[in-house]
Amino acid sequence: MQLHRLVPSSLSLSIAILVLALAGDARADSTPAFDANYASHPKTWFDSVSETDYFNPSLTRSWQLNETCDDTGAFTMASYNIFHNVPFVTDFGDEMEQSLGKVTKCADVLVFQEAWDYDDIIEDGPKADLATRGYSMLTPSGYYCDDPMDGAIENDCSGLMLFYKSGTTLVKELPFQAFTDVNGPDVHKEKGVWGAILAKGGLYYYVFTTHFTYGSNSHLDGDAASDSSRISNMKQSLAYLRAQVTANRASYPPATVLFGGDFNADFTSTAASTKGHQLLMQAVADSAFSEPYAYRQAGAVMGAYESASFQSNWVGSSVDTGPNGMATGVKADFDTVLLGKPATFGTCQAQVLGYSGWAPGWKTLDGVQRLWPYYTHSDHYGRWLKVKPGC
Repeated sequence: MQLHRLVPSSLSLSIAILVLALAGDARADSTPAFDANYASHPKTWFDSVSETDYFNPSLTRSWQLNETCDDTGAFTMASYNIFHNVPFVTDFGDEMEQSLGKVTKCADVLVFQEAWDYDDIIEDGPKADLATRGYSMLTPSGYYCDDPMDGAIENDCSGLMLFYKSGTTLVKELPFQAFTDVNGPDVHKEKGVWGAILAKGGLYYYVFTTHFTYGSNSHLDGDAASDSSRISNMKQSLAYLRAQVTANRASYPPATVLFGGDFNADFTSTAASTKGHQLLMQAVADSAFSEPYAYRQAGAVMGAYESASFQSNWVGSSVDTGPNGMATGVKADFDTVLLGKPATFGTCQAQVLGYSGWAPGWKTLDGVQRLWPYYTHSDHYGRWLKVKPGC
């Protein structure tokens, strides 16, 4: 009787395996070859294959994931505006998830902006994903942006969030400070600056994050109210950072001060005069912070993706091919990490610097032109900075 039962079960299992194998072959046969035309048209390729195939580098040969960095003996921080209402990317998956997964191989701290949760992008996405990777989550004063579905999720909520990796210790959370000058579409949001003191390898790191006013024009292009708000935001941030370092220096002498976030003014490592640099000068903060261009001049190790063509909107692809559809023109690093200067904050000189963008890339097969992937969002790709203090 036992043998009688086993024979049909084994046969059923064999048949099931054969059916699955044939189904797999059928799916493979139905996947078109990734050719030059598909490489130049991300949306056409997306429409022709499954979502899994689209994000599979072995099939989508021009799909490139992030580079990684080595944080041995150094402190690494990444900043990324996750764009709260990017519902087109399921469960923070695929493009952004792969981007996140690669950068967390080396980032001690991740700071996010626009982490509002009415579409559960945090609850379903990075909150759980980062926990499995050994990260702990911190929000301003424990307040988690998870308001009721009343259309006012962004009211009185900063959207700021910080994750720190196992091996990096949270020493002290610092108080959130709201900005007093906000205008345009951002007037109902609690824009501000916030941070924490963390320890690694016996040194203390002061980490701050922010999201400046967007206003009616986000690029310091002449809208007086918007420009004034961002200048005010930078001035208030610098005063806040100075005050926090001064108040805590005796107990926790700072090795490095890092200020990351979405400044709504673009920086780039390839040009000295950017809108971001203008913002620093107009706020009299250029003597307090080093920026991407200064990193390059100081001999920083630049990532392979950190090139003149690595813009938020890449040259040759001025139209966003993805469902977010917010790309217009060529923009640079809105989201970045600024390094506090030792003369201002009493920190140690950096012995080693590393800087790069982090976002998956899509190139044509000849590698000449970098295009928008299908899932993307305008200026919301991040940057990371690695610092090894000389103390």
